[in-house]
Amino acid sequence: MSEKSPVRTVFEKISRILPEIKKPGRKVGFGEKLAWTALALVVYSWMGHTILYGLPSGQQVGQSPVLLNVVFAQKTGTLITLGIGPIVTAGLILQLLVGAELIKLDLNKSEDRALFTSVSKLLAIVIAVFQGAAYVSAGFFGPTTQTQNLVIFVQLVMATILIILLDELVQKGWGIGSGISLFIVAGVAEEIFVSLFSPILLPDQIYQGVILAIFQTIIAGNISPLLIRQGGFPDIVGFVSTIFLIVALIYIEAVRIEIPISYAKFQGYRAKYPVKLLYVSNVPIIFATTIFSNIFYLGSLVWSRFNPNNDNFFLNLIGTYRFDEEAGTVISTGGLAYYVIGPRGLAQVLEDPVRAVAHAAMLIVFSVLFAKFWVQISGLAPEKVAEQLISAGMQVPGFRRSPEIIASIIRKYIGTVTILGGLIIGTVASIADYLAVFGSGIGILLTIGILNQYYQLLIRERISEMYPAFGKLLGRE
Repeated sequence: MSEKSPVRTVFEKISRILPEIKKPGRKVGFGEKLAWTALALVVYSWMGHTILYGLPSGQQVGQSPVLLNVVFAQKTGTLITLGIGPIVTAGLILQLLVGAELIKLDLNKSEDRALFTSVSKLLAIVIAVFQGAAYVSAGFFGPTTQTQNLVIFVQLVMATILIILLDELVQKGWGIGSGISLFIVAGVAEEIFVSLFSPILLPDQIYQGVILAIFQTIIAGNISPLLIRQGGFPDIVGFVSTIFLIVALIYIEAVRIEIPISYAKFQGYRAKYPVKLLYVSNVPIIFATTIFSNIFYLGSLVWSRFNPNNDNFFLNLIGTYRFDEEAGTVISTGGLAYYVIGPRGLAQVLEDPVRAVAHAAMLIVFSVLFAKFWVQISGLAPEKVAEQLISAGMQVPGFRRSPEIIASIIRKYIGTVTILGGLIIGTVASIADYLAVFGSGIGILLTIGILNQYYQLLIRERISEMYPAFGKLLGRE
């Protein structure tokens, strides 16, 4: 998209008719930002508990795999059946295209950033249309008529547009942080809370919430059924693993290598450039799960249209499925779609250890590959970091102030932590799910990273509120 290309002109015209939340024309106080952020969260939570109109009478609301519920903050059968999936997928696709320079946009320019946002919004709506059609066509809501399918489809697309606007509301200065991050954390927090305190009695007459179940089984004098439970329900192994994982991730998040640097004009000034162990953050795992989820859903669409009896050998390689009456949704039973969604809980791992090993291997490999790819296209590569340090007037003490030399020094650190980071998040995400960690391993990974970002944002907001001069230095108005 060059500046005068016809394609750019078309997208600029389309962007003018898309629904949009305007930036505030005044300074929004810290308290008001918290109120708008809370409002966005309340609306999203309400959508997550509002059943789609037109579902078959008596149809139980099914659940997608936990992996998708967490990463895309979705709940099948409700207004957030698609969750933030279309927004995340659209953003990742455009980021890849821009990073690979297949689309010519300079995100340092306000005009190009605005166009990127508009195109991302348009693409998210297109993806929502496609995914909504895939859902109703694949029979994810059970036996439905054409009229029911149309009503459900319209709700899914309109709900996605509302979610896009809620995210804009938070991001454009009315709230704090990112709406997408907020919805992910809220979904994980709800999963954890339900796993701990849900008073629902399961078929074995033991509470779903592990805290209540522990007291119940202690009183009954037999806690052994709660150690490992069938169906991936909360158990003691998952409870202990969740606590251990949270503590471990908080520690890992703080681990970093500090490269000494100095200011070229003032030799006495010393500083350190931190390179975190999780240098690529959670982006690789989001990439991997986005691909896995699309394999799962596209496979289900192919299955429903061309292979409902699972009798086509080649289509079976993509995935075989069946409609689970008890769960109220379509589940994978074989093929690639079966392995991209890993087992949950030790009981399921023992039932099919091959699936567990295959899923973990794919998740780890994809995480490492995407970590290396993301570093190259997102401005995190050693060459880009060296250029930034040089432009800021910095240098590495004892070495000539040259981008090539600084890049070679930084490369040995960044190259190592990139691979290690991909290995860690891929391994943690898979093994944590096998131990039935509450909120899923990926969910805990994302939540720890997001909460750390929110902690820093809240500190900056408070400083900006109390000391306006510091706010200007921090880039706040």
